[in-house]
Amino acid sequence: MRLLLFLLSTIVALHGAVGATTGKERRSTPNGDSATVLTPKFVETVQGIVDAGEIPGLTLAFVSLTGPAELGAWGIRSENGTNMTTDTLFNIADSSKAFLSASLGIVIDDFAHGRNKTCLPAGLSTLTWKTKVADILPNDWKLMDPWASEKANLIDILTHLSGVASHDYSYKKNDSVSDITRNLRNFRPTFELREQWLYNNQMYMVGAYIVSTLTGMRYTDFVNNRIFKPLGMSSSTYSIDEALHTGKFTDTWTSFDRLIPPWIQEEYVDLVAGTAGVISCVLWLRMILNGGVDPISNVTIIPPAEFEIITEAHSIVSPNTDAQDSTYVYGLGWDRESYLGHDLIEHYGDAPGLSTYIGAALEDRIGIVVLVNAESKYTVIQNITTAAAAIAFGSADSSSPQTNQSTASRRSKQSRHASLTARAHDGDAPAPSDVDLLTGTYFNAGYGSGELCSVRSSSPSCKSVLDAFHAIDPSLSANSPDLFASWITLLSTHVRFTANDSQYLIDIGSIYPEGYGKNTTPFSTLAPGATAEFVVENENVVGFGWNDISDGVKRAGSVEETSDVWFVFVKQA
Repeated sequence: MRLLLFLLSTIVALHGAVGATTGKERRSTPNGDSATVLTPKFVETVQGIVDAGEIPGLTLAFVSLTGPAELGAWGIRSENGTNMTTDTLFNIADSSKAFLSASLGIVIDDFAHGRNKTCLPAGLSTLTWKTKVADILPNDWKLMDPWASEKANLIDILTHLSGVASHDYSYKKNDSVSDITRNLRNFRPTFELREQWLYNNQMYMVGAYIVSTLTGMRYTDFVNNRIFKPLGMSSSTYSIDEALHTGKFTDTWTSFDRLIPPWIQEEYVDLVAGTAGVISCVLWLRMILNGGVDPISNVTIIPPAEFEIITEAHSIVSPNTDAQDSTYVYGLGWDRESYLGHDLIEHYGDAPGLSTYIGAALEDRIGIVVLVNAESKYTVIQNITTAAAAIAFGSADSSSPQTNQSTASRRSKQSRHASLTARAHDGDAPAPSDVDLLTGTYFNAGYGSGELCSVRSSSPSCKSVLDAFHAIDPSLSANSPDLFASWITLLSTHVRFTANDSQYLIDIGSIYPEGYGKNTTPFSTLAPGATAEFVVENENVVGFGWNDISDGVKRAGSVEETSDVWFVFVKQA
């Protein structure tokens, strides 16, 4: 079946847009004569969410292949109270993955028709979706599982079937995509290749590295030349500096309403480009329900054969028994499901300070984008998309689409916290009698080394760590059984190991000792991210196992053999 949606389009002309911000009320006022989804009732629903303080602001676009786009903007886009507008720029987070799969489709078609300007690696005569990654990146690609390392192809890594989980707290700001690729060999697989769907951001970083390797240019330049420019997407970019220079880039907030800085900085744009780097706005959305062809210029952006492969189902995310919905599946950078008999293609995005959703009903030729400038707002997006679906599909049913089983829910901090807490009570190892015994330096090849400190640690490095934690927790007891560490990665600055029966719960995130923006009170984004179980033999620390990414997979063996990540003890503090 020829699928009808792709997240690539021209900028929508403001003529025909029916959403606009107005005055101090900061509400969208649709034109009742032409609106299809942005009805007064719908606008009231969204405005109620903003008025209740659930989010600072959002923009929305509802488009049809045959009709005018409806655009809406609610709330604020800056700490100073600047109204949200329909041309506000957002980082669209994980929804950027569609651009990576599209880019690889274009590269494959270029090689098939002799338009390539570079040669394939030695020993490789053709390039297809079934081409093995090891043949494209022979000097960089290697997985811990030799069979998966040899056999994994492009579809495997982009449909999250590599068997390797996403180790999002392993990569550092100064890493390159080649570093990320080479580091994959250090991660223990959770499943065998093609055994089960398991989300992995690093594989889309590898995909960007493949595009740059096969084209001889930066991945971001390729997307700009082959997608953004042909579609007239002049507002879209990967450069945070360019976005900030426009004055239209939104501020971003935590789920608990604290302003935080943009999570992407210019110096590591290339690192995150393939998985979560696109910066755009609802105005670019003219979501082409035209099979990858620009309906204005009639220029083919995504070759039909590649478009079909990109948007069809390849892996099962989760089964479903609800009569309203289908099994949730994954394509190449797209989730797919059926809701109330309507075929949907979609993707959620979640990044520090941002929540995004892009989706469409395929046969109905309609699409929707919701961009929220606060993180972990799945419920808000679900409520909005459900209300839009009820109007667009003419359904009185108020239940939500299959978002509880979606990739958004499966990656959410809330659901992960529940599973981690349950797992923390499963262990039967004795609780450590002396937390100071556990302090010191630990090492894992994939994550590097880090020093765990107790409240009584006195090294200069531990003093700096403890100062940060005292800033956010002045009542921290001198007898605390917890452990603390600096954990500087792309997504974090610190971790806290909280004693919990026989294991520790690990909170991971960033600490802002001096606040951020106008509010200078200290705060943190630390949230449950893992559990840890320490191994001590004859009062000697051996190491600890870190578990957070295996979806509760049970293995037989020791802590070292069964943990998602094993950190070996190096030296006492």
